[in-house]
Amino acid sequence: MTPNQNIALLKIGHPKHKEAAATALINDKSKEGWLGREAVAQYGNDSHRDKLIKDKNSWVRAYVAKYGNDSHRDKLVNDEHPAVRNCVARYGNDSHRDILKFDRDPFVRENVARFGNYHHADFLSDDPFSHVAEAAISRKAKIWNQNK
Repeated sequence: MTPNQNIALLKIGHPKHKEAAATALINDKSKEGWLGREAVAQYGNDSHRDKLIKDKNSWVRAYVAKYGNDSHRDKLVNDEHPAVRNCVARYGNDSHRDILKFDRDPFVRENVARFGNYHHADFLSDDPFSHVAEAAISRKAKIWNQNK
């Protein structure tokens, strides 16, 4: 079967066929194989994502962070690639953001400010990067207004 056929089966197929399609896509080591693994991260189940957590392609790992569970994000919170850590900051929980508020990448810290709680926003409101500080101040105001 072609990768596109496997992706279609993964999305809409019978559970028996979905498993075979996911396995084929996970094992595809071709140049474009990462596209199929991305689809598995999105449409597959948590056991499929477990197999993709250490994928060599950062976009596949970012999809695992986005569509996976907190256990996956626990493992990806210290990933080397900022795109992965950005997804953890956005889709993770406050314990992930507690770690990522110290991240070296300002765009990761900006996502912590945008999606974190009041304490994260307060911590980042004096960030040396203006876009991080602005996001934090905006988040603090939003939270403050919601609690009136």
